[in-house]
Amino acid sequence: MDGLKQRIIGALVLVSLAVIFVPMLFDEPHSERSSTTIKIPEEPPFPEVEAPETEVAPAPSYELSENAPDVPEPGAGESKDSPAYRILEEGSDSAPVASAPVPEVREPAEPETAEYERSLEGAWVVQLGSFGNEDNARRLRDKVREKGYGSHLQAVVRGDTTLTRVFSGPFATRSEAEAAKRAVDDAFGVNSLITSGEK
Repeated sequence: MDGLKQRIIGALVLVSLAVIFVPMLFDEPHSERSSTTIKIPEEPPFPEVEAPETEVAPAPSYELSENAPDVPEPGAGESKDSPAYRILEEGSDSAPVASAPVPEVREPAEPETAEYERSLEGAWVVQLGSFGNEDNARRLRDKVREKGYGSHLQAVVRGDTTLTRVFSGPFATRSEAEAAKRAVDDAFGVNSLITSGEK
């Protein structure tokens, strides 16, 4: 039996070698693949487009006219509960005089950084994300504000890059911050961090 096994194994080896090498003998010689280089033309210059300039309307100026009639002081006959305006008689010649409105001085939307950081001492904030693109950070901040949560931005310089962080808060206790974290994570699909306001 041992001789028969050896003959079968030998025959299998010879057949497998024939299957491998015989096609090589009768195959046509392979031509080497030629590589072609593709030249990509340079990007054409984009035409310069000038944005249309919008005209800014000049701010209205309010002046008191010199010939405006004097409004008499309220007399003793008028009570304190009387309205601050007067109703003119239908036949009167005088026209109502509008008082010049006092322009409001508005505070900037973003608090000053140093003052705001002092207000964060001892407080907790929820960091919603850090963005390399400030526009993305502003969009997230605006979405958070639209939902009624307080939100602010903070720029952080790391080497050559400037990151803009989006925070919600500040919160007086860590438990308040954790509750806000859960609500913000569910509302916006983010994985926020709770950090101390002290930097």
